[in-house]
Amino acid sequence: MAEDSQDTPRDGTTHFGFETVAEEEKAGRVQGVFTSVASRYDLMNDVMSAGIHRIWKDAMMDWLAPRPGQTLLDVAGGTGDIAFRFLDRAGYGHATVLDLTESMLVEGRSRAEAEKMGGALDWVVGDAMALPFENNSFDVYTISFGIRNVTRPEDALAEAFRVLRPGGRLMVLEFSQLPNPLMQKPMTFTPSM
Repeated sequence: MAEDSQDTPRDGTTHFGFETVAEEEKAGRVQGVFTSVASRYDLMNDVMSAGIHRIWKDAMMDWLAPRPGQTLLDVAGGTGDIAFRFLDRAGYGHATVLDLTESMLVEGRSRAEAEKMGGALDWVVGDAMALPFENNSFDVYTISFGIRNVTRPEDALAEAFRVLRPGGRLMVLEFSQLPNPLMQKPMTFTPSM
């Protein structure tokens, strides 16, 4: 199958918003953006999506149908929105939120403490392409609106399958290309640093 060179550069470059950047630059740029918006991230999601992201995340939980006792790895999990939903639906279990940007995790940890959920959550700074976990560690792996921020998504997906237990579930929630260019523009907004 032929690769679409616009979507998958193979010359040591990758996409960051509407720019093509060197692969080694992307993680730093992503960290810079999310560090600058961490304290306002949840509000920004509400404003930028007109609250629709909440409906999509709830639909994701409907598909996952979390069960009591399951373990979740939420990659690019930021402030923990997916992990909180997962634990609420499961009744009990454990969630690990992994993100490249520590300030996003700090915001999520504060929210978890306020909601008295801290004991069911771990917060880990890490890279989706090199997960710091043993093979077969999780029942569920999620990445929501984060795969586009990974330098090499194929590496992140390989890591997802490595850390999932046999029979585990992988769920990717992401924006996609819309056929109408006028509708696409607002959906590809990248906050400036």
